Amino acid sequence: MDTKDSNLILEGIRVIDLSRVLAGPFCGAILGDMGADVIKVEDTKTGDELRTWPPHKEGESPGFLVNNRNKRGIAVNMKAPEGVEIICRLAGDADVLIENFRTGTMEEFGLSYEKLAEKNPKLIYCSVSAFGRTGPRAQEAGYEALMQAFTGIMSITGEPDGPPVRCGVSFLDLTTGVLCALGAVSALYQRARTGLGQRIDGSLLATAVALMNFQAEGYLLAGVVPKALGSGAPGTSPYRNFRCADNQWVFIAGANDNLWRRLAGAIGLGSLAEDPRYATNVERVKNRMELEKIVQGAIGRFDRGPLLKLLEEAGVPATPVNRVDQALEDAQVKAQNMIWEIDLPRLGKTPLVGFPLAFSRMQPRIRRNPPQQGQHTDEILKECGYRASEIALLREKKVIL
Repeated sequence: MDTKDSNLILEGIRVIDLSRVLAGPFCGAILGDMGADVIKVEDTKTGDELRTWPPHKEGESPGFLVNNRNKRGIAVNMKAPEGVEIICRLAGDADVLIENFRTGTMEEFGLSYEKLAEKNPKLIYCSVSAFGRTGPRAQEAGYEALMQAFTGIMSITGEPDGPPVRCGVSFLDLTTGVLCALGAVSALYQRARTGLGQRIDGSLLATAVALMNFQAEGYLLAGVVPKALGSGAPGTSPYRNFRCADNQWVFIAGANDNLWRRLAGAIGLGSLAEDPRYATNVERVKNRMELEKIVQGAIGRFDRGPLLKLLEEAGVPATPVNRVDQALEDAQVKAQNMIWEIDLPRLGKTPLVGFPLAFSRMQPRIRRNPPQQGQHTDEILKECGYRASEIALLREKKVIL
């Protein structure tokens, strides 16, 4: 594949990706999409556990493919002294290093930021953890669902009287990856001014607190503890899913007073538009349960197709509640070029979820397929100065795959 793309801003930047699963690998994939030479380091046994996540097709895992595009792969036993030396050599010539081991593990390996930065002061060392590197929980492990539970996100997800629910998307992992990519690019920009790298500390905890945003601020400002509202939102009503007569669902956004009046008129509730209990958003939120019950009764008289047409004509934002397959097949998703294509040895032409930004002067795209475990080990070690005989000895000692 073509690995040169001179209009990509990170061309010439080398990233050592020691991370596994989602947050770190997604960070590395984003940097790779922007032109960086990303070296994916896996262990010599099972490799990144994402490879084991179903559904598989011809042995390929969707989780691994989508989060490890535009990377080269090397397999190293980091518990062996020779393996640590390989990582030290890689880091000595790198611009960015990404790791998401439990806090303290990199130090145990002898690969702390301080040690690597002493040899390469330009290195940007990005650590991804569950709780961050300081505080009483710093060394605790964490997973997406655990962190959704710990940070209160589960408590505001699901139906009002139902149990706490995990958000279906692993948004804490993935958003942490996005933020760490932003952090790495910001640190590169500062390095261009100062000549020095730095450490970046990203955590699922910090991401979760930041993403709770106005709901967290509502508690800090007014002491209001947010609650689960199903598909609704705490700051506006009616703004949620409603069931139609044909048992299909629509999401309707009566998100402000003007849209509420349009909605009320369209579904035969015009008399409620000026009712003081419902005329303003503040009052509608106060009387949410009663109002949404009335709106549901009115919407329940319509089949979904005619209702959506009626709301479109009235200028009310509304959409069918799609399944994932319906969303991915929608013409708008295709028009946004969000589905890329890679050519895999086992699968041939394969669709892949792509980079979510469009630029007028850059074109992120697939330049490298997700690597097979250890696919580029020899190539990368030669770049680090290892001779063929040394590589053979390392393989014989099972330091590399």
